[in-house]
Amino acid sequence: MDINLQLEEIILLLDQNKFVESHDIFEELWRKYKNNESTRKESFILKAFVNGSVSIELYKMQRFEHCSNVWNTYKKYEYLIDEIDSLNKKNYQKIKEIIYEKREKTIK
Repeated sequence: MDINLQLEEIILLLDQNKFVESHDIFEELWRKYKNNESTRKESFILKAFVNGSVSIELYKMQRFEHCSNVWNTYKKYEYLIDEIDSLNKKNYQKIKEIIYEKREKTIK
């Protein structure tokens, strides 16, 4: 599966601080990928991004405990971004970079 167009859309959304919108697309992709054996490993990266993107919004809503919980889920699967052999890897790495940048600006 090639999801690069959707990942590029997500990158634009994250750049615009649209974390809920990016979360929704990640979740849609995750649902498509999780039940397919050939994309199962990649689904864990998408699951990480579901959580990583929304963690920032949760912090802004002052839902600190929930923010921490979903961030921990992101961290659980983050290592796969660098390990996976995928056509999507470059976009995954860019998304990871943006999530960290946005968290650093938001969560102090």
